[in-house]
Amino acid sequence: MTLRTRAEYENALQALGICVSARIPVLLWGGPGEGKTAAVESIAGSGWHVETVIITHSEPSDFAGLPIVSPDGSVTLAPPAWAKRLAEHRGPSIAFFDEFSTASPSLQAAALRPLTHYEIGSLRLPETVSFVAAANPADVAAAGWELAAPTASRFVHLDWGMPYEVFAEGLVTNRWPVVPAHGIPEDYPRILGEERVLVSGFLRARESQLSSIPASAADRGRAFPTPRTWDFAARLSALARAVGANEDVRRLLVAGSVGAPAAHEYLRWAAAHDLADPEELLADPQSADFEGARSDRVFVVLQGVLAAVSRDSTRRRWCAAIDVCARAADQVGVDPAVPVVRALMRPALRPAGAAVPPSITVFAPALALAGLLPGTP
Repeated sequence: MTLRTRAEYENALQALGICVSARIPVLLWGGPGEGKTAAVESIAGSGWHVETVIITHSEPSDFAGLPIVSPDGSVTLAPPAWAKRLAEHRGPSIAFFDEFSTASPSLQAAALRPLTHYEIGSLRLPETVSFVAAANPADVAAAGWELAAPTASRFVHLDWGMPYEVFAEGLVTNRWPVVPAHGIPEDYPRILGEERVLVSGFLRARESQLSSIPASAADRGRAFPTPRTWDFAARLSALARAVGANEDVRRLLVAGSVGAPAAHEYLRWAAAHDLADPEELLADPQSADFEGARSDRVFVVLQGVLAAVSRDSTRRRWCAAIDVCARAADQVGVDPAVPVVRALMRPALRPAGAAVPPSITVFAPALALAGLLPGTP
């Protein structure tokens, strides 16, 4: 997609800022000279430290560490200077990998561990570091390579461009839009719980979308659905909602995580589910009304109850959650409720000493089969 208007450019800039603020790796795709590097480095004006690494000048040891043999014969992997500077910086920072489409397969493989585990050689980067990369499409990049699927799935992919309106104004005024950085709002954990419930419900209805690796090499180098990228989508969509970003920004983030087809289907599905407040159901389980509801909708409502109890698990709330599930089982059948009841009965979530409410009996066969009832192996 080419960014043709100022609104599209500002949406992409906002999406980039949300990725950086959420500490989720993001890759900007655009032609040479479109302002990708300048946009990323603009965040330095907001107090962020930016370390730019030119990939055309890099080799695998710049990510995996350079082997150093100690006098005792042991080998350590010495991190590069840019990684040391990031580790020493007190405050938010960005590791910016420029010209990433020139990364050879061996260099891409070496970059996997830093992107996932924040480890470069023997050095572990602080969680205040965000990863950003910029790339030209392989057909216009100097010595370009397609991204391997394991590398592509570690990034959110955003298309980038420089619309005439933005360029003309910046050229004349010498003032360019900057990447907006966000703090994490107080209500983000609650909104994230809601978004994860929606993703969980959607994937129950469309399980084939959980992991779908494209057939062509070019498509495997961009966004596609995996469990990792669905987690990216949930976190970014939730942060977009929490900071008040518009729906176009949210769409960019979800599509950049799991690909446009899966994103379109998910966002349409999520928009059609106006769900009951789980806190109201926990406060009064008898108010739950599932009569005539589709099983996928019931499942999502109960997943919301499970998420609420996970955030704040007391004996009363735990018992109320089981009562809500039992009410759903009585009204529409046990199938949508069984996964939630199983999760509630696991030791990690069940409060110590909590007595099992009588309503649990409707789930006895399923829980006994899973070994989650007292007296079962």
